[in-house]
Amino acid sequence: MLLYLVTQNNLLVIMSVFSDTTSVCESIDNIDNIDYNELSDEDKLNVDEYKKFIEKDKYVIYKRLPKKDQQDKQKLHYYNKKIVIYSTRHTPGSKIRDPVYGTFSSARVGSKDEYNYFKIRMADFATDDRTPLTLFYDSPEGYEKHQHTWVSADIKNKWHDKHRSYVGYNAPRFESKGDTFIK
Repeated sequence: MLLYLVTQNNLLVIMSVFSDTTSVCESIDNIDNIDYNELSDEDKLNVDEYKKFIEKDKYVIYKRLPKKDQQDKQKLHYYNKKIVIYSTRHTPGSKIRDPVYGTFSSARVGSKDEYNYFKIRMADFATDDRTPLTLFYDSPEGYEKHQHTWVSADIKNKWHDKHRSYVGYNAPRFESKGDTFIK
């Protein structure tokens, strides 16, 4: 991830750009991209503080996943998969954060908007302030895909029934091929 400092109408705007995509601002002719190395010490401090704010509650976990051998399909090899997750603060009134991309939604913790999400608590993950990670996925299938795991059909059906009664329509279901089963 690259951080760009962009000056526009004497305002300092910091934009994050993923390496696979181009910046939205690159298409605008009147905006200049500034290299981090060319910034003053004060501007570097501002960029670093903003980066800390963006990456707050960002965690990296590693899961050991099986992989079949190419020559002998009966053999299993294991590899470590890096998974980046963004946790939501569990205090009431905090904005719910997407655990995959880290974007904040307008929904708040403690409101009825929580019924739209499949909530996961990761109590076994150690954080600095000793609180468990709280993740809000769009559906159980989204959790399965991101965490490379399985959720039992009973849990999925209960969540989809609760979600349908709250929202009034069925959420789409997707097939996932996880590696760990959760009952």
